[in-house]
Parts: sequence; structure tokens; C-alpha cells
Amino acid sequence: MKKLIVLLLLAAHASLGFAQSGRTHLSEKIDIASLNLRSLGEEITKNAGSDYQKATLLLDWVSNRLAWLATDYQRRTVAEILERGGGNCYELAQVYLALVQEMHIKSRPIAEVNLSRHHPERQVQAEQLVEEKGVRYSLFGARHNDHRWLEVHDEASGQWLPVDPTMNVIGVDRWVKARLGFGKRVSIDPAISDDMIAPFAIFVTDDSKTRMIDNRSAYYMVEQFDKAYDNKLSKLPSWNRWVGLIDSLSRHARSAFESQENFHLQTKQIDELDAVYRDLKAEYLKSRTEAG
Repeated sequence: MKKLIVLLLLAAHASLGFAQSGRTHLSEKIDIASLNLRSLGEEITKNAGSDYQKATLLLDWVSNRLAWLATDYQRRTVAEILERGGGNCYELAQVYLALVQEMHIKSRPIAEVNLSRHHPERQVQAEQLVEEKGVRYSLFGARHNDHRWLEVHDEASGQWLPVDPTMNVIGVDRWVKARLGFGKRVSIDPAISDDMIAPFAIFVTDDSKTRMIDNRSAYYMVEQFDKAYDNKLSKLPSWNRWVGLIDSLSRHARSAFESQENFHLQTKQIDELDAVYRDLKAEYLKSRTEAG
């Protein structure tokens, strides 16, 4: 059974055609034998002034030197991930979190669930894992997937900023365009950001990364999404349906993260969210044409 799950997983990710061409330093070998994260962080950020500049330089270093690799359900240390030369989104975030903590930059881990393109083989895998390990594994399926990143605190603005090591994206504006934007998705790996159509659940987690302590879904997918489009989305016919689905799906996702429900029961709402997102895009583009 385990072999079948791994084969299905590899087939699913291979079908996405994830290219690593945007990552510029994958061939560099990291010296694990003499690894000191504090010294490494200081070397990477030696020309930075603010914490934001340090966070950006650390992000560039991680995103360009570590490949995105399919999940294999192994637990690794930061040193093991660096030696391997890559990892899944959880592992890339793990390395970045360790570096920013060494540099005393305030940070907190983020858990996400997103609407994705259709991958029926992933549903088969997820259902097997739910049966074997529990309903937390229902957080991925044919049309949805879980994802991990972080927020860092910007002392200048007093705001928490999104940082995604998988996509090399930092800052709210860049994040919204890469994750929710109606236009071209700009990230270090567009195949990944294009496959994740739109997040619908985002939570700050505790240090164990298993308990959801703050729901950030409305902040990102309602407030900041609307703001990125000059507050015009909230005037569109489909907006209230979008807001309602974000609220509902994020609550169900939280219950699934906490092993209280099977998120696969929300398939109808996920399909509805896909339709509403497409409606919003069409309505927005139509409004621009009529205005111009």
C-alpha cells in the first residue's frame, strides 16, 4: 500500500511539469560538515540593513539553492534538507524559519489549503492516507492541496508579511499577484504558482505547526485581494459569494487540521469556489473593458 501511495504521488507531481529553471544555484553544494546556521545567516545578510532586507536576502538564498521536491513523508532536520539539496514546501519553510530565527527576525509558521487544478490521482492517494492515518490527510485531494510558508514581522510598518520559500515571494503585493492574481503569476517556479489557483484557508500555527492559532484567511483572500485590485472586486456581483465561501471553507479546513472532520466532504464547495473565482475574473476584466 505504501509503495502504491508513493508511486501515485510521484505521478501526480510529474504531471504538473514542475520546472526548476528559475532556481539559479541548484548546482551549489552546501557544506554540511561545518554548518553553522548563525554564521551562514550573517554571511548571507552582511550587506543588509533592516530586518526586511535580511529576510529578503535569506529568502533568495533558500529559494535559489534548494529544489522543490515531491513529498515523501520523511521527517528531516535542517541539515538533512540542506544536504539533500531540496524538499517539499514544509521543508523549504523549515530551513528558512531556522535561518530567520538565528538572525532574530520575528517569524511565525503558516499553514494553507488552496484550490488547485484537477489531479484525480491525488484524490486516490489522499483517500488511502485518510483511511490509514486519519482525516488530517483529507487536506489534499483532486481539487485542493495543502501548502506551507511563513510570515515575518516588518518592524518599519508593524505588519506581518508573507514569505514563501517555495516560490521566492515576499510581501503582500507580490504574494497576492503570485497566488490570487488574474494576470501572469510571477514566482521563481510559475508551474507551481499556476497549479495552485487560489488559497482559501490560511492559518498561523503554533511552533509544532499542527495547531491553528489565528485564521488569516479573510485578511489575505478578502481584504488584501480586494485592495490589490483597487477595492473594485468588492463591487462585483460574485464578491459576496467569494467572501462566504472563504469563510466556510476556512472553518472546515481548520477542523480538518485539528482532526475533527474529513475535508473531502467539502468537494461541492471547492468546486463552487472554482466557479466563483472564474466569475470574479470575468467580471473584473469586463468592468475594465467597459471603463476603458
